[in-house]
Amino acid sequence: MKQLTYYILVPALVLAAAFLYLLFAGEADASAVRDQVVRFHVVAKDNSQEAQALKLKVRDGVFALVEQLFAPCESREEALGVAEEQQEILQAEAERILLENGCHEPVTVEVGERFFPTKDYGSLSFPAGRYQALSIRIGEAKGENFWCVLYPALCVSPAVADEAGESEMIAVVGEEQTAFLKKSAPTQKIKFALVEWMEQLMEKLRK
Repeated sequence: MKQLTYYILVPALVLAAAFLYLLFAGEADASAVRDQVVRFHVVAKDNSQEAQALKLKVRDGVFALVEQLFAPCESREEALGVAEEQQEILQAEAERILLENGCHEPVTVEVGERFFPTKDYGSLSFPAGRYQALSIRIGEAKGENFWCVLYPALCVSPAVADEAGESEMIAVVGEEQTAFLKKSAPTQKIKFALVEWMEQLMEKLRK
């Protein structure tokens, strides 16, 4: 009986230790990314076809302004500072675009922490979790969202080039964390999956 318990208990402890190691290692990689990234967030009034089309018009319309304002930023702190300073300009631009399209919904621009699901940008996958973000909210903001990476500038236009995106991330977070985002090895894929599971669970518990 003792021998049977040994052969069951030891593998179970080894598996638990491996699970915890990969989970904590994945969270460390994910945190290193979140600590350097600012997301961009446009929220539609609702999920009607009209509201979703207007969301995309606002997204496309503010891209040029976003690129002008944020392309020179060299750190997350600088990008967040610009976002806070330029909230009124971004709000005015979004409102102008809506008015041009016959929409009189109010626009709210916010800078702060928000939860994002996992999102792919070319060869990079950003794990679910809470990130600092610049959010443009249209009307009641109850519709589906558009989100992207504002800093580093991975999505200042609708298309993202893989090589450019990887180079940007390596410059900001380093090669190891970029490999985590690429899930370039089996252990990276496991760590990423565990982070995804943990962050989704934590977000449900917060609610």
